[in-house]
Amino acid sequence: MTTALTSTPEAYQNIVIIGASIAGHETANHLVPNLPGTYRILLIDARGFAWWPITILRAVVVPAGWEDKVSIPLTTERVFKKGSPHQVIAPNKVLQLKADSVILEKPFEGSTEIPFFRCVIATGASQELPTMPAWDDSEDQFVESLRRSQRDIERATKVVVIGGGAVGVEIAGEIASHHPNKKMTLIHKDYGLLQPTVPLAKSEPLKTISEKVIHSYSSPPTDPRLSLELQRICDELGIEVILSDRVIMPSSSPTTPISELSESQSELASELGSTSASALQKGKVAWDGSFGLQPQIVHLTLESGKTVEADYVYPGCGMRPNSQIVKNVDPGALDGGLIRVDKHLKVQSTSPDSIFASQVYAIGDVCSCPGLKIAHGALWGAQKTATNIMNEIKGKVLSEYSLGWLSGLSLPMGMNEGAGMITFGWLGTWVFGSKWTVRMRGKTSGTERHFVGRFKGEQEFEIKFDF
Repeated sequence: MTTALTSTPEAYQNIVIIGASIAGHETANHLVPNLPGTYRILLIDARGFAWWPITILRAVVVPAGWEDKVSIPLTTERVFKKGSPHQVIAPNKVLQLKADSVILEKPFEGSTEIPFFRCVIATGASQELPTMPAWDDSEDQFVESLRRSQRDIERATKVVVIGGGAVGVEIAGEIASHHPNKKMTLIHKDYGLLQPTVPLAKSEPLKTISEKVIHSYSSPPTDPRLSLELQRICDELGIEVILSDRVIMPSSSPTTPISELSESQSELASELGSTSASALQKGKVAWDGSFGLQPQIVHLTLESGKTVEADYVYPGCGMRPNSQIVKNVDPGALDGGLIRVDKHLKVQSTSPDSIFASQVYAIGDVCSCPGLKIAHGALWGAQKTATNIMNEIKGKVLSEYSLGWLSGLSLPMGMNEGAGMITFGWLGTWVFGSKWTVRMRGKTSGTERHFVGRFKGEQEFEIKFDF
């Protein structure tokens, strides 16, 4: 068991965890019972609160209390037991990553530089608002932004969701089930919802100076049967699905271009020029690229030449790994935007002068480990990383990361609909529909057990549900 020492901070060997969401927080929880008293955990997060991504999309849409059930203040007292040497450092940002220390935005224990024995990067990925809180939001501002989204969606009559991945499908289902009279359109680049197309193979695997092979990440394809089941639910909910097409992002867009939008900026400018002029001649207002509630009915132009009307546009795509702190010191440690990791989830690089020498781990949505970028993967990565840090402390052989024999996902589309799939190793994949999705997730999607339940500190926190 961990024992607190009456010692100075310099006496501890720090395990720095950057990011206190699912992956980072669970790494801390797995370490706490096993760490020797000379080690301590420093859990750092840019925000002063934790938020629950599993029900965030419901809170974006459904009023009357859901916005109050997706966040918990992030403090040492809520995360760690009384008398523990471990600390939560939040809100505070890591400005720079060094070979054996991190530089903070604000001082901690009299210094902005914190040395570490091991560092775990669990910074996750960002998406367009309102799918996640803004980085500088307080908890109150975050809750108010959810209420604002609820009001805006309530006012809308024609909603377009760009992107038919997990976020796009889920938000479309939430809106359609809670507001059945709204016109809903979901636009997706693949031939089926999620990603039934097998990713194209990348070029030869990269090699480091030591000839160590580095493989590139690609998301596992979706079982086509799941895509069809989600399509069936969309039809049942009255959601129009447009497949194998993309929205053209206006060249003067106030938003950042994202993956579901047309990729060639020169082609975009050309297409937008002719299409916008035609639309305006017909008395139609072209979409300006902004997300959220529109001032009037606008027209989104697709690469196929079709136009779609909307007075609310939701960005259901565009996940971007929060890997800038690694990019700043070693671009060779990135695979696309993901942080490259080896079989032990340690950061590796193609750069000969890299600062990474097996002292830094990366887990969850920000890293290139195989598998779907879902909560289960973050939990599994946290457990493996905590085990390996303990192995390093004890001088034992490290454990290799693997997906295990069981993997899958479940995707709700409102309170009563949804679908998912579970792969049972060599036995194959089971695709299931609404009955099993609702049963597996429950009405609260595990909020009490998996969100509130991961806070093990002296100061308890409760989220109440009235149903």
